[in-house]
Amino acid sequence: MSTIKRHRVASSRIAAIGYDRRSRELEIVFIKNGETWRYQNIPEHLFITFLSVVSKGRFYDGVIVGKFVGYRVC
Repeated sequence: MSTIKRHRVASSRIAAIGYDRRSRELEIVFIKNGETWRYQNIPEHLFITFLSVVSKGRFYDGVIVGKFVGYRVC
C-alpha cells in the first residue's frame, strides 16, 4: 500500500484528501470518526475538481461514494 500525500481541506465533513497517480487511488480522511477511506480507479481530473469545489461533502456524495470501489484503510 502506497503512502499518499494528503491535502488539508476546508470542510465540515472531510479533513484531508490525497491522490496517487500511479495507483489512481483517492484517499479521504473524515472528521467525524477519523476514518480514512481509499477509492480505486479515480481519474486525476476528479481529484483536481474535488480539491477546488466549495462543498467537498456534496461532491463526495454525488460523485465518489457509490460510484467507485472504496475500502476503509483505518
